[in-house]
Amino acid sequence: MSLWYQVQRQTKVLNILRNQGILSKYLPEIVASGRILHSGPCKKESPGGRCDHPLCGTPILVTSPVGKLLSSVIAYEGQFSAEEAIRCCRDCLAALRSASMANVQHDRDSPAINLQFSSSHALQHGKLCPSSDAESIVYVLFFISGGTMQQQDSIESALQWRERSWAKRSIQQHLGQVSALLKAFADYVDSLCGTPYPVDYDIWLKRLNRAVEGSTDRGKMIEEVAITLRLEDAAEFSGTSGP
Repeated sequence: MSLWYQVQRQTKVLNILRNQGILSKYLPEIVASGRILHSGPCKKESPGGRCDHPLCGTPILVTSPVGKLLSSVIAYEGQFSAEEAIRCCRDCLAALRSASMANVQHDRDSPAINLQFSSSHALQHGKLCPSSDAESIVYVLFFISGGTMQQQDSIESALQWRERSWAKRSIQQHLGQVSALLKAFADYVDSLCGTPYPVDYDIWLKRLNRAVEGSTDRGKMIEEVAITLRLEDAAEFSGTSGP
């Protein structure tokens, strides 16, 4: 494929995303672009046309990973605090909600498999279910908050770890020690795993936003109290000290 054609096609895809309210400056480096080739027969009448399959002709972008590895972040900076974990969960869900509203999805038919964070449905069936991304977030929260995740060397061992962890509720128990809200979120995701039901982003973003804003307000209150105490101490010292 010529460079000119690649640039033209990527520009067209970026224009589609821009019309959906997604700015290209927030996208990582583009590796490739194109349109989805769906499974089964395609009955489109022309190369630029579309058949009745819902994914036929859907534009896609292949991008490179952005940022540092989670393992590197934890190794150098330590595990996340409860406030940081809640904020991380909130930010991830907000990103997924924005992508969902713009009709942007991960490759659900052949997703990249990560033995540590991929959902059980993705590992077992090679495709995502509506709650797969949320399930991956739960594994990320478990890891960044100090949970022990064994290094997996096969899909079978990764599935066994997930099955044991959910059955024994060890993930929920650990997250419960970090935050009751994160434990409730893990319970909610557990009830959706493998089902066709979508994640209710709005209700969880409302709860997480309330928790994030509450922790921010508490921080401001503590800072204000500390400043007030210092001022009172200074006033008392200046009032009692004499020549």
